[in-house]
Amino acid sequence: MAVIRGEIGRRWLTRTMANPQQALRTWAHDDRLVPVPSSGAWRVVEAPLYPSIDAMCALRASGTLGPVLASVREPLAWWLVPADEADDLADLEQLTVHPRGWVLDCPHEGIGSEGRLWLEPPDGSGRLTPAAQLDATFGPAGVTAR
Repeated sequence: MAVIRGEIGRRWLTRTMANPQQALRTWAHDDRLVPVPSSGAWRVVEAPLYPSIDAMCALRASGTLGPVLASVREPLAWWLVPADEADDLADLEQLTVHPRGWVLDCPHEGIGSEGRLWLEPPDGSGRLTPAAQLDATFGPAGVTAR
């Protein structure tokens, strides 16, 4: 049986959890959110949803776009960035840098749940959005400043 891209992404996302199998079972049988702590290689940077969509368009063209989760209810987006680079974004007004261990409630990447969906799902490669690229798009001269 072949492993599909989404399954690889889910395994990557949950690999630092205490019980990744429980999270995978929840996604396989329910459309509920799973609390995933931001530990290990990535941290969460929160941004307004609509400027995030503009930023995604710019970053996708450069090949540096990592996973981005969105909520249409709040409206917010959560970017997964390298853990050792996240603090470099703390001075940007539009962004909130969450600490290590902050819990991100994640839906199954192909379904979405409770108003949340992956705009750019994790693909299992470990690719994250570099802080420098996010800084360039959300900074004073970036696409979100227009």
